[in-house]
Amino acid sequence: MKKRSALRLTALLAAATMVAAACSDGESSSATTAAAETTAAPETSAATETSAAADTTAPTETTAAAIDRTGETIKIGYVNNEGGAIALPEFRIGGEVAIDQINANGGINGATIEVVSCLADASPEGSINCANQLIEAGVVMAYTGIDVASDAALPLYQEAGIPYVTSNGWGPAQGNADGSHILHAASDAYAVGPFALAKDLGLTKVASVYEQSAAGEGFINTITKPIADKLGIELQTIAVDPAAPDWTAAVATAQSAGAEMIWGQLTEPGCIGMVGAARAAAFPGVVFAGSCSFYIPIVGDAAVDTYTQGDLYFPSMKSFAPERIATNLTDYEAAMKAAGQSDYTEGFAVAAFGAWMELRTILERVTGDMTAESVEAALNSGEVTEGWFGPDIKCGAAPWPSGKSACSAGIAVYKVIKKDDGTIGREIAKDFFDAYEYSQG
Repeated sequence: MKKRSALRLTALLAAATMVAAACSDGESSSATTAAAETTAAPETSAATETSAAADTTAPTETTAAAIDRTGETIKIGYVNNEGGAIALPEFRIGGEVAIDQINANGGINGATIEVVSCLADASPEGSINCANQLIEAGVVMAYTGIDVASDAALPLYQEAGIPYVTSNGWGPAQGNADGSHILHAASDAYAVGPFALAKDLGLTKVASVYEQSAAGEGFINTITKPIADKLGIELQTIAVDPAAPDWTAAVATAQSAGAEMIWGQLTEPGCIGMVGAARAAAFPGVVFAGSCSFYIPIVGDAAVDTYTQGDLYFPSMKSFAPERIATNLTDYEAAMKAAGQSDYTEGFAVAAFGAWMELRTILERVTGDMTAESVEAALNSGEVTEGWFGPDIKCGAAPWPSGKSACSAGIAVYKVIKKDDGTIGREIAKDFFDAYEYSQG
């Protein structure tokens, strides 16, 4: 996807209240991903750290014996933004490659997944239109790759009794909606990563820069400030005008107040501006660019020693991943190459591919007829499902209590580095941890 498209996307994601920037992306991605420092992270918080949130031990489950579904077809809806202002086919392609792999390897206990696709255009009308098409087609589950207007479709799915599933949250309503399931980290978890890194580095003064909006104010006041207080972080908040941001002034304000870390919970264009301004001002502290990644190839060497955060390992981080996840990443790369989709391997496709591999496990737990009702019950079981590229997930268990739809509270912090071959990449600075537990002090 071209740079202009990526910048358009991030502005729309912010408008859709993706303040927590629930997605993260690889450094060579062509898109944004819906969160950096001049002081090296301590040795003990680097990739050697082992976290319970990323435990590679197979989870203990009470799943009943699988039934034989040979000859059955499971009809699944798949919605993705690929029209209007947004075109992110990787969120569809990653899932399609995974579904092809699942079908080629026995399906869901022998049943074949049949996909009913609908492309939405980022408008509420487009999301509602797709919901109506999927309901009419009789799908047992509505999966969304990315749809920044998907909150508008939730009432239709609820009325039809069809579960809504996605990898990350694309709107505020779905975070707590009945029948909504966000397989990966809760949006609120993205308020914890910067503070956890600050604590590891012995820092106590953090400046949080954000683009002013009702959603941005809500995220700062109801989520970020209470967490900072519990963790003993002195938080300075700096709002910028999203229409005419003055990043130089924002950085100067943080410096004058003695900030030891500047954390930008921003859209990708905002991260580009903030990181550039911090480097131009020779800010001596830590620069944490939220869950952004598109800024890395844009600002080049200026991105080195900055930090970001996310809820998955990417192929470029394979050497830092647990053995099981590294193997999954290798298999994923091979599947994407075989499908002729290698250009998307390091980007958003990883979230959709991993989500579908996790959904395979969840769907295999359905022991009766495969219906919307039985799929909803499996999604609400609270059973542990191995995370394909990240922490294990527990759908229905509300690991982040105030965001019951999320199946995980796991988050990791990445550091941007210059590799031995001269290219820029990322490594694990703080391995996956339970952000909710950490946020409680």
